[in-house]
Amino acid sequence: MNTTTTTTTTATATATLGTVARWTTDIGMLAIDRSREDSCRHASEFCRKTCFNAKLERAFGHSISAKDRQNDEAWYGNDVASLAAKIRRMRNQTARARLMTRGESFRGFDDIARVRAILEATPDTVWWIPSRAWKRPVLWAAVVEMASAYPNARLMASIDPSDAPEMVRALEDAGYSTMFYGDDSATTTAGGARRFLCPKTHKGLKGHCGICKAGCFSTKPVHVHLKQH
Repeated sequence: MNTTTTTTTTATATATLGTVARWTTDIGMLAIDRSREDSCRHASEFCRKTCFNAKLERAFGHSISAKDRQNDEAWYGNDVASLAAKIRRMRNQTARARLMTRGESFRGFDDIARVRAILEATPDTVWWIPSRAWKRPVLWAAVVEMASAYPNARLMASIDPSDAPEMVRALEDAGYSTMFYGDDSATTTAGGARRFLCPKTHKGLKGHCGICKAGCFSTKPVHVHLKQH
């Protein structure tokens, strides 16, 4: 009598964009993150000193470190099919999503292809993409060129009080949208334009980003002011 033995092998779970993308109640949309240590290469002095995520790390260091490892694995794996599938299955608002609430989308030139793949795989979702890549002009030019080809990209230059005024004014003059944080009294731009006061941060409207009719999802240049937390 012959006996056949079957061996079952359990594969190691691999993080994908679909598994790490998370519904963020605070802003009312899906979000993808990266670790700050790996991606925040353009952060200003002010940004590093006041980073809200740094406060979270001090409070929940172990759990955040584990999540960040998964986030980075998924980002470099760039499995956009899993992300698109997740969005199709969701019952929440899927018209909008964000890159990143934690970390930087464009650490370097190789990230441009990753973001492009996300935009192409999810054409019915508009992606809010604040970035500090503008601090590297050559990288920023490539990022802008890529984003301008996709109607579902909302690229914003993330700025704060420690950024050189002449560089911030240059962003404004070039017609880029900006997202400012760090001085509640700075409600006008260097060029004298009024900043749009974010309803979520100034009025405490939790989840409002998912339905806001202006601000960060505007198709025209806009300068958004975030209230300090």
